Amino acid sequence: MDAPIRICIPSKGRLRDPTVALFEMMGFPPLGGGRDYIQGTTDPRFQFIFTRASDIPLYVQYGAADLGVTGHDLIMERESEVYELADLNYGECLLVLAAPLESEIRSGMDIPDGARIATEYPNLARKFFDKIGKQVEILEVSGTAELAPRVGLASAIIDITTTGETLMRNGLRIVEEIMESTAVIACNRVSYKTRRDLIEELLDGIEAAMKRGEPRCI
Repeated sequence: MDAPIRICIPSKGRLRDPTVALFEMMGFPPLGGGRDYIQGTTDPRFQFIFTRASDIPLYVQYGAADLGVTGHDLIMERESEVYELADLNYGECLLVLAAPLESEIRSGMDIPDGARIATEYPNLARKFFDKIGKQVEILEVSGTAELAPRVGLASAIIDITTTGETLMRNGLRIVEEIMESTAVIACNRVSYKTRRDLIEELLDGIEAAMKRGEPRCI
């Protein structure tokens, strides 16, 4: 018997619950304790791996998993060489440049050269500023980027947002939208060639489940 198709699912965060709900709607939920990183399901042809959403592009690119559910923004940040097979129509967010409410910054062009920018997306941030010809210092942070301008660490941030409420609570406003993102199915390139029939069967099941009712982020 062939090895099961391994599917990475976010272990926490805004994409986890709607992704688990999607597979439950398909009729094969993860089977295992909440702390089990590798779980089977009711269909032995598939297996789930739970890991950080930001690491899923890496797992898929290097073949540790055949498929993975993660954000398009995370694939772009990782510069991962994977196929994006389907947009799952949940997990909508924007990657934005945000600055303090009292700031005179109205767009990326207003950022002075040499300014410090805090972000969890250093690669996408560099590409953005390179595109507009700005020389800035990118500070990579792990979460709570919105704190950086409040304590003087950075002049502005690049971060994801869904409603903008967290930015507003921290005295920030969106000055430029950089990229839209949703949850997608990422696929290892070799797996798509060698196990295409089973992967396409899975995609058909996902499409049918979503027509019955789209999972939503909580």
